[in-house]
Amino acid sequence: MHREIEVKVLNIDVEKMIEKLECLGADLINHEFQKNYTFIPKGSDGFEEGYLRVRETTHKDNGEKEIELTFKEVKNVDDVRINNEYTTHIDSVTMMNRILEHIGMELEYSGEKERISYRYKNQRFDIDIWDKDTYPEPYMEIEFSNQSKIDEIIDDLGIDRKNVTNKSITELREDL
Repeated sequence: MHREIEVKVLNIDVEKMIEKLECLGADLINHEFQKNYTFIPKGSDGFEEGYLRVRETTHKDNGEKEIELTFKEVKNVDDVRINNEYTTHIDSVTMMNRILEHIGMELEYSGEKERISYRYKNQRFDIDIWDKDTYPEPYMEIEFSNQSKIDEIIDDLGIDRKNVTNKSITELREDL
C-alpha cells in the first residue's frame, strides 16, 4: 500500500508551469502517456470511499508499457486529499476489464492523458493533459511527502490558492 497526500492545481498554463518548475531547479522525472479505465459497481454511483482503475502507461523515452490495477481508498479530505493506494501489476487491459465486468463492475469512463512529472524539494508534480472528452483543461497534481510542505510549495510556485482543490478527476468531471 502507498499513501498519497495530494492536491490539484487548476487553471494552469502548461508551458508557464514547466518554466516555473525548471527555474526553481525541479528535475524532470517522467513523461508518459496513459489510458485510464475507471470502474464502479454495477447499478451504483460508485464506491463509497474510493475508486477502481486500470491504467496502461507508455513511457515516452523508451516506449516501455506497464499496466496496473489500483484501488484508491480515500481516507481523509480536508484541504488535501489523502488516499491509500492498493496497486498490482497486470499484463492485459482487456482481460482485466473483462474480469471486472464478470464480478459486477462496470466501466464508468475511460480517458487518455499525457503526464509530465517533475520532482522539486522531494515533492512530485504531475502535469496532466487529458483528452478533451475526459477533462478539457490541464491541471497539475502535487503529491506531498507530508502536509507541512503544502504552503511552502504553493508559495514557491506563486500559485493562487483559489485554484487549489482536493477533488478527484471524477469529481472534476461532475463539475463540468
